Amino acid sequence: MASATAHSVSPLIAPLSVANGLTLEHRITLCALTRLRNDPVTECPRAVNAEYYAQRASKGGLLVAEAAYVRRDGRGYLRAPGLETDEQAATWRPVTDAVHAKGGVMFAQLFHAGRESHPALTGGDMVCASAVRARGQVYVGTSKGMKEDYGMPRELSTAEVEAMPAVFAAAAKRAVELGGFDGVEMHAGNGYLLQAFLARATNTRTDKYGGTIANRARLLLETIDAVAAAIGPSRTAVKIQPGVTFSDLIEPEADVAETLDYLAPELSRRRLAYVCNSSLNGANYWRVVGLPGPNVSFDPWARFRQAGFTGTHMINGGLSIEEGERYVAEGVADLVSYGVPFIANANLRDLVAAGARTADLNPGGWNAAVWYSLDPSNDAKGYTDWPLQDPAEVSGKAVALASA
Repeated sequence: MASATAHSVSPLIAPLSVANGLTLEHRITLCALTRLRNDPVTECPRAVNAEYYAQRASKGGLLVAEAAYVRRDGRGYLRAPGLETDEQAATWRPVTDAVHAKGGVMFAQLFHAGRESHPALTGGDMVCASAVRARGQVYVGTSKGMKEDYGMPRELSTAEVEAMPAVFAAAAKRAVELGGFDGVEMHAGNGYLLQAFLARATNTRTDKYGGTIANRARLLLETIDAVAAAIGPSRTAVKIQPGVTFSDLIEPEADVAETLDYLAPELSRRRLAYVCNSSLNGANYWRVVGLPGPNVSFDPWARFRQAGFTGTHMINGGLSIEEGERYVAEGVADLVSYGVPFIANANLRDLVAAGARTADLNPGGWNAAVWYSLDPSNDAKGYTDWPLQDPAEVSGKAVALASA
């Protein structure tokens, strides 16, 4: 019989110095989750959004807000926010204040939807790396069932691409100065514009932004540099997602390896707050997109480290608590980004600190019916109304198991 009288401390519950003057108290982060519960008219955050993020905030814990578009032609969803204007940015201040009141840290996520949109959402114009249309449909009306096929984007001119980093930089300044965010994360995944330039399938250009991986990564790196120049590299982060996406973009293994191997040293030398390396190659995801197995045969997180990334490495993609602990303990990851587990377990940090295993968590977040809201009058359902599990009860279970 084991003699332990208490559970061991999770590797996820350990402090981490992330950037200049920024220390996190633990390694559990909330990834950006599009929940479509902003104001139905302005699409700006309101009281229910502030409540949602405050519920998930913890002392020294990092939250990443839902993706916000940087320009109207990059809008990809109904009731998702923007950071295109000063007015939009200012509406985030009550949200970040609520998170800061609990000692939390909050980054905005910036994106341009690119081809993952529809003219009804963008106001007419749709742009991308190349004129390659996405298969699938997107909601374009507030009523359930009002979907349309993705629109056909036009290819951005070279001059237009060259101007794009300044658009992201301006949104980043708004987020920090007016919205009260501690930094920003640029979304270079999900088939959005920045990933569309990285991926061969969506980038058939022949100018300096197409062809080789160095050219295809040019816009991403120029955008990162512009944002870092505007708000500082210690406030700048990026999310990459080579491989499987839910946006009609599945990259072959060779391309995933090429992207990771090229970006690892490039991003390392920029000394960013962190790089979120998201992989949807796990079973929870490749089955959803109809693949017979994982899209890559190697571990994308370990490969990124082996390819030379020495900065703060956040990993994301269907990870269990146990898997997250292992990656941190092995030194592959510094931070573990959770999405679905946070939906129904707002106090996830406290539960893990008390010894919770994945099986101890409320699995309600895996019900896709609660992810988005099509009814503004019922936005709280599946959003802020989850009952909190008492960490003391979890701790008692953990002690009992350790003593068995």
